[in-house]
Formats: sequence, C-alpha cells, structure tokens
Amino acid sequence: MNSPGSSVPRIDYTVVRRYFQAAGSTAATASYMAHEQNLPESSIRYRMRTEVAMIADWLDAVPRAGRVLDLGCGAGTWTKIFAARYDRVVGLEQSSSMLAAARTLLAPFPNAEIVEGDVRKNLPEGRFDLIFLGGLCMYLNDVDAVALLRSLKGRLVGGASIVLRETTVPQRELTSRGDYQAVYRSVSLYQDLFREAGFSTSEVLRNYGYTSMEVAVELVERRRKTLRFLPAQSPFLGALTWYSLRAITPLSFWLLPRVFSRLQINWPRLQNHFFRLRSPRSS
Repeated sequence: MNSPGSSVPRIDYTVVRRYFQAAGSTAATASYMAHEQNLPESSIRYRMRTEVAMIADWLDAVPRAGRVLDLGCGAGTWTKIFAARYDRVVGLEQSSSMLAAARTLLAPFPNAEIVEGDVRKNLPEGRFDLIFLGGLCMYLNDVDAVALLRSLKGRLVGGASIVLRETTVPQRELTSRGDYQAVYRSVSLYQDLFREAGFSTSEVLRNYGYTSMEVAVELVERRRKTLRFLPAQSPFLGALTWYSLRAITPLSFWLLPRVFSRLQINWPRLQNHFFRLRSPRSS
C-alpha cells in the first residue's frame, strides 16, 4: 500500500476522462453509476433524497446568500440542489458530455454557472462559503488530492467548509484498473490525506444513500454471474431488482447494511462517506 500523499500514480487521467466522455446520453445516470446495471432513474432520486437529508445540517449552516463551488460537478445533480438553496453556484467539469448535461439541467437557474476545466489547474477565482467534491478525490492520485485540498484552503471564506462525498472501502485501499479507474481509500487513509493537506480534523458520516444503490448494483452483478441464461443488459431486470429492494426497504436498505457493518462483514463491498473539513482559520 502507498503512504498518504504518495507520488506513485495509480490513476491514468486520460482513461478517467475517456470513460466519462463516452457517457454521452447516459451522462446523468453515469454520474451515479446506475447505467451499467440498468437501474432506473428513480434509484438516483431515492439516493439523492437520502444523501441530502443526511447532510442537511451541514447545508443549513451555509448562508442563503452564500457562494458555492461544486468541483467535478458531473451532470449537475448536486449543482442543481445548491442552486435551489444558495444565491451563487459555480460548477466545474472537464468532460464535455457531463458539461452538456449539467448546462441543460441548470438552464432554469440563472444563479448557476457551469464552467469547463480541470480541477488541478482551472479553479475559479474568488472565495466560497461551501466547496463540494462529490466523488472527485477517488479519481485523483494521492499527491494531486493533497495539492487540490491545500489550494482550496485559500478559496474558503472564514468559517466555511469543504464537503467531500467519496466511495470508500473498510480497510486500506482498493484500486480499480482497466477502462474504469478509481482509488477506493479507507476513511483513515482519507483522514491522513486531510492532515497532510493541513486539515487537522474532519467530521465523517456513513452515506447510506450510496449503500442502498450499491446493494442493488451487487445483486445485479451476482445475477449476471449466476443466471447467465438471462440477458446481461436489461432495463426490466434492473428495475425489477431495484423495486423489489424498495418494497422491503426497512430490511434491505436499513437493517442489513448496519448488521453486516457491526459484524464486520464487507457487504456491499464498497461504502461511501461524507467528510466535512472546516476552514483552518475558523478553528
């Protein structure tokens, strides 16, 4: 395993950009990884409602007149949420497919601006009351994640915070290679990166909205492996999986993940966490 802030690259940025560029008309669902398992768009809406409710206190702490930066905004799902809550929102994205989807989604919001750029070198000018990274650091090598977080400290107004939503693993890290590349770090490894970037503490929340979708994803993958006579790509079967899980929600999306976590059973395989980093000047 590489140490925090390691200069050893595990992510090929050209491959990452190619993956999201190829999303095309599925950009909105690709942002939330629902397209490859044929999950319905209602799965994204359910996940988003759950996620927003989880960090409602963090969002309520941002003034209505605040300025928000959404880095790696994808198809604009979170940017739209911010645009409905705050006076000024800027979304930064480098994939043209995602940019087009975000600009279409945010067209009714004159207070939102979607700009093209690489987060490593094209950060918007000015200071912000909230900076949001919705699954961005998982596509960055350690050294670039640390460099980005360090640079964001100077973009925060006094008392502001950075909120990250990153896919994680329970221990150490896991690197996805091939056509889809990402680094899944543990919570402790993320906290090591935060400390290296100059943030001494962070608040952490397990994202059970993500867990709900990941339960469905893993069941689809299991069906594809074990029931090979069924079509691998099937919107009907994807929807059937999702709505069956929704029908037993207290068990499927609430009880089982918490029981497995207590028993240290790693299922679903991937987790997701929210992190809140406070402006050093406010500490």
